[in-house]
Amino acid sequence: MIGTLSGRHLTPHTKRLSLGKLLITFEILVVVVTPLLFLYLKGNWPLRTTVPCLLSIPILWYLSYSPFHELSHAAATYLVGGQVVYMKLIPSFWLGEFGRAWITPVGITQSWQRLIMTASPYVLDVVCLAVVIPFLRRGFSKNAFLVGLVFMLLCLRPAFDFVCEPIAFLSGDRGDLYHIEETIGSFMLWSFLLFSIGLSVLSILTILRRFIGFPETLSGKAST
Repeated sequence: MIGTLSGRHLTPHTKRLSLGKLLITFEILVVVVTPLLFLYLKGNWPLRTTVPCLLSIPILWYLSYSPFHELSHAAATYLVGGQVVYMKLIPSFWLGEFGRAWITPVGITQSWQRLIMTASPYVLDVVCLAVVIPFLRRGFSKNAFLVGLVFMLLCLRPAFDFVCEPIAFLSGDRGDLYHIEETIGSFMLWSFLLFSIGLSVLSILTILRRFIGFPETLSGKAST
């Protein structure tokens, strides 16, 4: 997110905030937890191995999701000649804050600068989704944690962006997608989002199908 966290602690609409938290929780369960469950339940790793993976990888997702996103914004800000004067990479969950992180950039005066800065995390997401299909093959590793971690970082993490952000945008959130639409228009924005959502679904299904029955069925020819 660009800018500041507007009104998160000041708004009186606590019921709306509670519904928003429930929605985000549901999105996490669908996009992050359920694919990991499928990966490990359909694989042949022992339960003593998969249970720690299922407990630890969603936590690592939570701790890595915002830093990946905001550092992408920050890197693009410097790339186009701006500066970052403040950066919050992880929500202060120890204070009961489980929402957004953000950066505050300066020196961004042109529309093309704002577009590159704002769109950079989503471009990175598309690259990750495209890379994971040829990269995470059955011969990659027999280690359950490593397979799940790479699946999360390169597939589930970016897929969550393309679920959470459009839903928030349609709900009236004036975040990244709102500013991107201001620059490139609604048609271009939604064309990109629909392509990215389709790529997310393709990547998740490809990886899950690829690791059914793994690792016992691994062979030198099993590289599809």
